[in-house]
Amino acid sequence: MLSAFLGLFWPYRIIGREHLPQQGPAILVANHASFLDPVFLYAIAPTKPRFIVWEAHYRLPVLGWLYRALNAIPADIWSATNTPIRPHAYREALGHLQAGGILAVFPEGGRTPDGRFLKWRVGAARLALSIQAPIIPITFNGFYRIWPMYRALPRRGQVEIVVHPPVDPSPWRSLPRRQAAHHLTRHLRDLVAAAYRLPGPADLPPPTWENPLLADPISRQALEPDQPRYATE
Repeated sequence: MLSAFLGLFWPYRIIGREHLPQQGPAILVANHASFLDPVFLYAIAPTKPRFIVWEAHYRLPVLGWLYRALNAIPADIWSATNTPIRPHAYREALGHLQAGGILAVFPEGGRTPDGRFLKWRVGAARLALSIQAPIIPITFNGFYRIWPMYRALPRRGQVEIVVHPPVDPSPWRSLPRRQAAHHLTRHLRDLVAAAYRLPGPADLPPPTWENPLLADPISRQALEPDQPRYATE
């Protein structure tokens, strides 16, 4: 029902739907461009995942109620240590996977301000490496255009969701733990980017818009100087 409702306003197509897991443990990772990303991901998933969400959103009146109803796991994204999954949240996420659940993570930690990827955090890779859970990379196309950070409300438009084949984390386990998480995260990011179409000039923020990530030294660290190669490049 939710997917049908979304399709009325934002006609969408899914490429690779067969790669969505029917059961866990499994981790879904995707780029993050709009508030609609988790809604669509939840709607199309055959087995509903638990999300890792920014704890500030977890406390909001409406959005927070929704996240609590979905049993989402709050995480401190903009911490001084730049570590989005603190020990208690990490243990809860790990326990969910060990019980055969599915986890949904947006490794950028927040929405992109300009359509390009933010820095991908390594939390999802760490979890996958811990219990050998497959990771399913997902590319969201067109979502920045329909609801970018600089717009208060969404607009109608077509979108596309590309579900990539599952990635087995086993090949990275021979590396030291930190290197393994870093290299696996980069691999996932590059897979998602390879199918991602950058927004056109008409969809970019107006010159007068101020990027909120630049206002704080901690959130500024989320900007990724080492950009991947996108599908439109």
